[in-house]
Amino acid sequence: MRCFDSLITSGELLHISMRGIGTVGNYPKMNQRIIDLTVECRKEVTTEMKARLTESERLANFANVELKDGFPFLHAFATVAAWTTLEVTIEDILLGILLNESQILRKEEISKIRLPLAKYEELDKEERMRFILTELARAQTTAAHGVSAFENLLRVFDLSGDVDEDVRKLLWEMNHVRNVIVHRDSLADLRLVQSCPWLNLKSGDRVLINHEKWGDYAYAIGRYVNAVRNRLRKRYGVLIPPAETSSRSQ
Repeated sequence: MRCFDSLITSGELLHISMRGIGTVGNYPKMNQRIIDLTVECRKEVTTEMKARLTESERLANFANVELKDGFPFLHAFATVAAWTTLEVTIEDILLGILLNESQILRKEEISKIRLPLAKYEELDKEERMRFILTELARAQTTAAHGVSAFENLLRVFDLSGDVDEDVRKLLWEMNHVRNVIVHRDSLADLRLVQSCPWLNLKSGDRVLINHEKWGDYAYAIGRYVNAVRNRLRKRYGVLIPPAETSSRSQ
């Protein structure tokens, strides 16, 4: 549920930020009007007032570019945050299993992990389980992207399953887009171009994410996390109320 709460919070923050940036374009007119009224009143136009006008013009230019392109920088940050939310959600689920189901530790993939004795003595139980999970994730997801990275890890815990193809494609794309945002300053690399040909990008193109695209990504995360929740419901034979997922248009 923290995952869904985080996505909802991100959506609200995006809406507020877009509205706020949209108003910045009016700041130069407001500051110029203040200067005009000051002149009409035969008062001194101070250096500070002139500086505010110059600064407002600089901010307005940036805001207008963001507005014209659909707030790409804002949505780039939100995309990275949303992907991190998904990673943390899967990690928290598996950490809970490791902490409460000791038989999982006998799995071959986990039993092969070696924890130095000195380090083992320094860590409490949760830290030990996190260490194991980190090492397991490194071994299972090294060459995997998108949903496959999670499914390879979930398979060790008998929690893998079918994934809707639309969701799979969106998360595959989101993972590659997230990587170029973080590591390439939002410039498309050859891996993104070849992995997501439907984006029609060339190497070196700037990847611009608008609100509709971010909505698609959030929708895919919601669908996937709900699918994992349903697997947990079957695993433990308990009723987990379905979470509300936002439509792509929101």
